[in-house]
Amino acid sequence: MFTLRQYLDTLTEPDGLLRDLHGVEIRRDPAGRPRFVAGNSAAIFRVRYAGRECALRCWYRPQPTARLRALYGDELREKGLFVYRTPRSGEWVDVALCDWIEGPTLHEAATGAALRRDTGQLRRLSRAFDAWAASTVADDEAWGDLKPENLIVDTRGAIRPIDRDARFRPAFAGERSPELGTAAYQHPARTIDDFDARLDDYPAAAISATLAALALDPRLLDRYGTRDGLLLDPSLGSGDPARREALALFERQGDAPHYRIARLLASPTLRLPGLAALLEEAAREEEATPKAAPAGSPDAGKGQQGPATAKEPVAEKPTAHQAPASAEEPPELFVEAGLWGFRSGGRTVVSPLYDCAFDFTEGLAAVRLGATWHYIDPSGRTRISCPGCEAVKPFRGGQAEVRRDGRRFTIGREGKISE
Repeated sequence: MFTLRQYLDTLTEPDGLLRDLHGVEIRRDPAGRPRFVAGNSAAIFRVRYAGRECALRCWYRPQPTARLRALYGDELREKGLFVYRTPRSGEWVDVALCDWIEGPTLHEAATGAALRRDTGQLRRLSRAFDAWAASTVADDEAWGDLKPENLIVDTRGAIRPIDRDARFRPAFAGERSPELGTAAYQHPARTIDDFDARLDDYPAAAISATLAALALDPRLLDRYGTRDGLLLDPSLGSGDPARREALALFERQGDAPHYRIARLLASPTLRLPGLAALLEEAAREEEATPKAAPAGSPDAGKGQQGPATAKEPVAEKPTAHQAPASAEEPPELFVEAGLWGFRSGGRTVVSPLYDCAFDFTEGLAAVRLGATWHYIDPSGRTRISCPGCEAVKPFRGGQAEVRRDGRRFTIGREGKISE
């Protein structure tokens, strides 16, 4: 086992201690201190080598070289660094020389945006993560310790993973997990025997729900943020108050993909069927539709429509991304696994995400998400939200009938209500 101090001493005076990394220059801050990040299993130093910025990964505990070779490939430098254990003795150790990725961690970016109440940045982070995670959970590998601290938001706004040590690859099938990941983002039932391509399902769903909820109400961080996690506490399961509040936000907003993702977090197992499709749908909707600011938030009334209150339905304004009304036959209802969606010409145009739905009339369809009714357009975008309404009817002649508190009202396509 090696200490951070031993690596610092070695890299501060590396002459003669490098096998094939001659010319490595450790980067320093303005005070002259080496730039590094100390993790649980390794220290990562920022260095310059062969004219490029690199990350030199140095492990505290010896790792099986064959495993490191499978994880890091040509980036692994076997026995590349000599580390002194005492002033007179030491040994050659494996290190990895990887590209340095410039940017904050996803945890830093999300926390900073939430504290600034920057819902626009939180929406961008949410979409970037969902787009990246959709492909990640669909492949035959897993990162194993997926968490915001192990993800970098690069200068283009893309998500870049930086920690491969807990990763599952097909070559490791049948092995035990080398670690259990960070508890704040792992399913409570995970054990070392859970080591396969589905390891990232639960943490990906947790991060997706967290970022989407913060984009709707950044103040959630003030109420539920912890040192280890952004919002959710997996140990509480379905009793987690942060998860319940996130679900309520998604329901009121009509954010069906994130509502379904948050529902999956109550699963008794860490494998979440259908998650990749939900993440893909969430990323698509985020790209096409700006999320509304929650009522009472700093963004409410500033060009963004907050979630409807129990007083009156809310209509969202069309955007350039919205699909125009079609003169063709409206999409048809279908049900799959107990949820409702719409098809047109044999192609799914609105994924089955809703608990109940009516046919399209006059370009809008009434759908229920949880206990809340909404009207969506043929692209799946929520146009009118009707919280507090026990029942709604399809549009006829530019108006629809709704029932709330036992009384009947009518609403127009702009969302205004009248008796």
